Amino acid sequence: MPLGVLSAVRQDTIADYASRIIAIAGVAMPTFWIGILVVYFLVAWFDWLPPLGYANVWDDPWRNLQQMFFPAVALGFYNMALIARVTRSSMLEVFREDYIRTARSKGLREGAVIIRHALKNAFLPIITISGWQVGRLIAGTVVIETIFLVPGMGRLLVDSILHRDYTMIQSIVMVIAFMVLALNLVVDLLYAWLDPRIRYE
Repeated sequence: MPLGVLSAVRQDTIADYASRIIAIAGVAMPTFWIGILVVYFLVAWFDWLPPLGYANVWDDPWRNLQQMFFPAVALGFYNMALIARVTRSSMLEVFREDYIRTARSKGLREGAVIIRHALKNAFLPIITISGWQVGRLIAGTVVIETIFLVPGMGRLLVDSILHRDYTMIQSIVMVIAFMVLALNLVVDLLYAWLDPRIRYE
């Protein structure tokens, strides 16, 4: 989201073009390809990370953080890029509204105009797209956990499919479905909180 705000505020500058290139690249590349690139270049070539695997957070917190950082980046890169593009479009639309010109004419600082007026009113589309991406984010764990050899729900689902453990598969699918429904409920509640015009019976 900060990338999208920066791109909108610095429209048609080098920062805007760079942000748009990053966002387009992130949307264009699939999650598994980003994970493979991270492993190949950062781990194999530059040795920036400990060997692939998993260190328990209670045994070695620093090593665990190192090993979780790049899987998290690879998993969230697409969502970051998509949210950045939506944020930029939404912010540019809000900047054209009359109340933004009024706020600036009153002498408000640009930071206050951006955060208190523009970003707040541009937030609804961002929340909407974030809620839609929950399912994709969870699905991406299947690929990322397999590439980085991280134990988790995604890798457990893959192992369960390979071993035809149907009970475990059903349980994991139910947990994922519950998480998606719960997060979408949170998104719906945020609508009413951010926009007083929206009310649910």
